[in-house]
Amino acid sequence: MKKAFYSGILVSLASILLNFTFKILSANLIDKASLTLYFTAIDIFTLTLLVLVGFRSSMVVSFSQIKNATMIINIFRGVVVLVALAVWAFVIPFLKHKLGIQIHYWYMVATVVSLSMALYFSNIIAMYRLYNVINAVTLIEPIAILFWFLLAHYMFSLQGVQPLFIATIMSSLGVSVFIYSVSKKYYSAVSLEAPVFDADAIKFVKNSVISTIEFGSGIVLLYMVVFLMLRYFSVEDLGDFQVVTKPIYTYMLMLFVFPIFRFVLPELSKLISEKKFDEIVSLKKWILRYAFIVSSVFLVVALLLSETMVEQLFPPEYAQASLMIKHLAFFFIFLILNAFQIAFIKASGAFLAALLIRLFGIVVLVGTFYMIFIFYSQSVISVIIALVSSHISMFGVSYLLERRIFMRLKQEKEVYSL
Repeated sequence: MKKAFYSGILVSLASILLNFTFKILSANLIDKASLTLYFTAIDIFTLTLLVLVGFRSSMVVSFSQIKNATMIINIFRGVVVLVALAVWAFVIPFLKHKLGIQIHYWYMVATVVSLSMALYFSNIIAMYRLYNVINAVTLIEPIAILFWFLLAHYMFSLQGVQPLFIATIMSSLGVSVFIYSVSKKYYSAVSLEAPVFDADAIKFVKNSVISTIEFGSGIVLLYMVVFLMLRYFSVEDLGDFQVVTKPIYTYMLMLFVFPIFRFVLPELSKLISEKKFDEIVSLKKWILRYAFIVSSVFLVVALLLSETMVEQLFPPEYAQASLMIKHLAFFFIFLILNAFQIAFIKASGAFLAALLIRLFGIVVLVGTFYMIFIFYSQSVISVIIALVSSHISMFGVSYLLERRIFMRLKQEKEVYSL
């Protein structure tokens, strides 16, 4: 798992660079209006398919606990079909008639189907803890979208949004075919019969819904910062966050925090189900070292080089963004540790507790911002401090809950042994 974890960071970095290359190429080859509509459509499709992403944690944990792949996959397959049909019925007409995206109707349908298929197979390989396949997909997807975009644009001379949608459809289908071909032996025998909704199935569905809301609340937390800046500060201040700070913050999350949910969560669910608590302690010590090293390097780079890097990469009007980056760097260690603790809480089956912690973080962010804004300072940095306070508060609560759950599980093991 550790080897796959570190490999995942390198693969994620390569994926980020490839995706950034795709954006640069498309910006130079496609007109701005078409490109804007394309990325807006993909964002809307992605947000409406979030429910499928939210199922991943629940699938991983349920499979570790009950080993009933047939029930889990069949329920998830049904959800995928229902979500895809809902997007087809409600989202595509909105994109066609309200946003006015000029592309054939069936391109839109193919986009929904291909994205849904890719998410379906991605969740399955996560459930089976196929770490090497996960890393391969992370790298293959941006390579495929670049290949198909260049092929459609140069070989077939397609213009506007058409080569962009073709690239998305073909890359998603390619990922689906790749995952199926290399991992079909794990689930080739899964029945197509309708699942029986017993207690385990109902619990799985309940945890999946909660996990989806919890995943969405993490996005709400970040966009609450955007809303507060938009409401109380200037467009220039918002630009510092949107153009410079948020992308850097997001890339740091993708590189160093998301792998915890991708690789460590499945491992924790397996260790908890097997009651290997010494290995859990060892894994946590490893995460502590990892968090200290990553956050220390980020802090040093932010303090010494952030101003120079912002000056070199962005126009002068974005200079103040370096101050936001420095504030976030001081507390990045809490994001990593909180991610591990949330992963442990979810791996133990306490999905509702993980959701409540996320909601608590949103409340702390808003409350802290207004306290600072009203009684102390009306600087834009108050929003960043509120975001930091939110993560520290979630870290504190999740730490206490993690310890309580860990001690309870150990006591249950001792009682079971007797």
